[in-house]
Order: sequence, then C-alpha cells, then structure tokens
Amino acid sequence: GVVGLRGIRYMLVISSMAATAFMVHMTSPEFYRTLQSPSPARFGTLSVVGFGVTTLISAYIMIIGFLTFGGACKGMILNNYSTLDLGATLCRLLMAVSLLGSYAFLGQAFKKEWYKLFNKGQEITDRIHYRTTRILVGTLTALALLVEDAGFVVSVTGAVLGSALIYMIPSYLFLKSTKRRADNGSLQWTKTLK
Repeated sequence: GVVGLRGIRYMLVISSMAATAFMVHMTSPEFYRTLQSPSPARFGTLSVVGFGVTTLISAYIMIIGFLTFGGACKGMILNNYSTLDLGATLCRLLMAVSLLGSYAFLGQAFKKEWYKLFNKGQEITDRIHYRTTRILVGTLTALALLVEDAGFVVSVTGAVLGSALIYMIPSYLFLKSTKRRADNGSLQWTKTLK
C-alpha cells in the first residue's frame, strides 16, 4: 500500500524543498530589466505565469513520484528509477541541462553579492572574476561529490534561505534604509532609531 507522511519532520522537509522551487528573488531585478518594454504590470504577468507553471510542474512531479513509490521516495526522485530505465535516463539528462542552464543565473547573482561584500570599491578585474568563479565552481563540485542525499541539501537550503529571506533580509533592508534616510536628512534621529 501507499505509505503516508510519517510526521512533522517529513512535512518540514517537503515544505523546505517546496520553498527552494520558488527562490528566484535574487534574479528578479535582472528579469525586470531584460523585459521588452518593462513595466510593473508586465513583470507581474511574468511572475504569475512563471510561479504558476512552476507550481503545476512541481505538484505533478511530487504526485506522480509519491503515487509510484509511496513513502519510499528518495530526495532526488530520479534515484528511485533503475539506471537502465531509458525514460529516467532522459530525465536525468534534462535535469543536468536545467542545472547547467540555471547555474549562470545563480552564479551571476552570487558573484555580484560576493563582490559587494568582499571587493567593495575595487575594480573587478579578470583575475578577481576568474578566481571567484574557480572558488565557487570548485566548492560546489566538492560538495556535490561528498553529499549523497540531494533531498537533504535541497531541504536545508530551502529552510536556511527561506528563513533568511523572511526574517533577516527585511530587517537588514529596513536598517539600511533608515540609516540612509537619516543621513540625508529626510528622517530625524530619535532615541528609538539610535
């Protein structure tokens, strides 16, 4: 028979994995700038369609995987299939293409923020750029070779980045905005703000 979710731990893992599917906030400004005739309405339409399609695809894959394997699903659903299964092999190939295609977006966003943190005010030379790229790719490759359970990585990433996005980043943005407005005189420093 079909085995259901066995407790809160499993619900937390699946919700963290789901959060990862929707983490594209770091590339949103870039997508907005590259829209033809960018406007909030066009970007809203793009966002609704993008998140809607992602939700449907994710739900379909989760349902099919669960109906096929029940509670024995591995974190990376393709690991449940035989290496001799032609359809699963094709899906693994498409997954590799997807990962390689999305790496450029995530890598670019990561490097931009890395430069802001560690190379503030410096010109980003080819040497710095290539060194940062080698460190990033080398670290990710080493982690990929060491970690066997992709589901664990996805769930931890979803939980940590989701928590940062919800709790830490808005507070940081508020503090930076408040300081900037106080420094330019549009906001008065008070005992509460200090």
